Amino acid sequence: MSRSATPGLVLNIQAAPDSVQAAFLRRAMSALERIAANVPAKALTDALAAPTDAGSLAQLLSHSDMVGSAVIELDPLVPALARNVEHRQQLIERAGGALSAEEAGKVLGITRQAVDKRRRAGAILAVREGSDWRYPACQFADGEVAAGVSDVVRGFEGSSPWVALDFLLAPDAALAGRSPLDALRGGDREDVRRLIRAENTDGFA
Repeated sequence: MSRSATPGLVLNIQAAPDSVQAAFLRRAMSALERIAANVPAKALTDALAAPTDAGSLAQLLSHSDMVGSAVIELDPLVPALARNVEHRQQLIERAGGALSAEEAGKVLGITRQAVDKRRRAGAILAVREGSDWRYPACQFADGEVAAGVSDVVRGFEGSSPWVALDFLLAPDAALAGRSPLDALRGGDREDVRRLIRAENTDGFA
């Protein structure tokens, strides 16, 4: 949620104190108050430096020493889950943000339905954010999806789309230190295909 949305959430609690949303927020706020009261000021400052609310929370919760031993004993997966959220936030930042289906359609000059069709066909990279599909901005250039992105999507179809995005953006020695996305932009599609085959034992056609 954005920082600007917080006041609205508070109003919702006041208006509907018995709602599921209010119950969740009370529980979440209680946990955050306990954690914030027991971490160094620098840790809070570092968390606030994250560009989004979700990033701030993820950064704070990703450190087991900050979450607290009592919480870890009850739910040992909290730091790992938070680190996963933080990593996804970083991927989206490196990708230049992510577009909605409508926004992707405007870039490509097609309808939202056509964007969805391309996603289902593996012709465009989309990642899940909540209940929505979001389209990393880095894959678009000159009103088109960069040639070869579909190879990456289909090459990692047995994995999470986040794995495909991570692969697309990560520099690799096999590509002379370039990321697969940079290699694709340079026209080295076959080199990227070989790298996908090396990392995915099933390969792809």
